[in-house]
Amino acid sequence: MPPQLLDAAREFGVGLLQVMGEEGHVEATAEGEGVYVDLRGVRRLPTDAAFRAALSRVARLYLKSHYGQDVPVVVDVNGELLVHREELARKARDVAGQVVMEGRRIELAPMPADDRRVVHMALADVPGVRTSSVGREPNRRVVVEPATE
Repeated sequence: MPPQLLDAAREFGVGLLQVMGEEGHVEATAEGEGVYVDLRGVRRLPTDAAFRAALSRVARLYLKSHYGQDVPVVVDVNGELLVHREELARKARDVAGQVVMEGRRIELAPMPADDRRVVHMALADVPGVRTSSVGREPNRRVVVEPATE
């Protein structure tokens, strides 16, 4: 990840906070092939997934138009998305343990694609289970089942 892209993502976040009249600071880090931007110390910005997704799209367009590179961008507010991902991964590991103990498949509740990805990634290296996604949006869900070898 070129450092100028991280700097540009940070600049985007700082500008956004200024326009929104928020105080806080911005952290930008590489996340896989993309950028994770966390708006920290803010009080009045919404934290729901739709708002974060909209900010992420705008940030991606900003980076593409100013630096000519189209990279995935995830914008978070006060680390709430990170906490959500960690909690989802923990729950997924709990379900995997249950699948191994009981020897039966478990279907999780419907969830957005980003959340399904977190579950698949969290369980990718867990021995004795495999995951798949079933159904159609908006009812697509992850199935955790015993791995057959």
